[in-house]
Amino acid sequence: MARELTLLGRSFLLLAWEDIMEQVEQLASKIEKTYSPDMIVGILRGGLFVANLLSDILGIDEVHPLGLKSYRGVGERGEVKIYHWPKLPPLESRSVLLVDDVSDEGKTLQTAINRIILPLGPKMVKTAVLHIKPWTTFHPNYYVVVTSSWILYPWSRYESWRQLSKMHAELTRGSEAAQTLLSVLGISRERAARLVRDGAGVD
Repeated sequence: MARELTLLGRSFLLLAWEDIMEQVEQLASKIEKTYSPDMIVGILRGGLFVANLLSDILGIDEVHPLGLKSYRGVGERGEVKIYHWPKLPPLESRSVLLVDDVSDEGKTLQTAINRIILPLGPKMVKTAVLHIKPWTTFHPNYYVVVTSSWILYPWSRYESWRQLSKMHAELTRGSEAAQTLLSVLGISRERAARLVRDGAGVD
């Protein structure tokens, strides 16, 4: 079950794969009520997991990956950069579903729509995510959960460790907080230490 925990003065939402499946089912039910897309574009990396699961539930075979990155540094976001352009067919007669895992500030989804999808003239495009943050400037057509917590997805737990260990030096010194975080993330102390030793976990 998804659970909230407080650590390092932050609130975290810990999600297991079972939670993701349950939430994707809820998301699919919402989409089915008002929209019938014939193709899905999933934003790498997390959005592609959600896109693939949705494609299975909704019976949509055509899924295209799109690579965008907006993180510039710890706790900062810079300009959104496209690092993988999808090879999309003509979209004049297509109904597109653009999928990501979360709408945080909303810049990633907005960039994907304005720079990639709309210029191809789709018949219709709608957006879907599992989670939105209260402060997002872009509100997807479909979402499941509103949360202000740091989301610990099962597909990005090592990334979470890297980011958090840069922000909190005590995590690199074997503190109690470090032990708790590694436990909930399911990361071994050996691998965590190797990440720090290799310079991947600390500046």
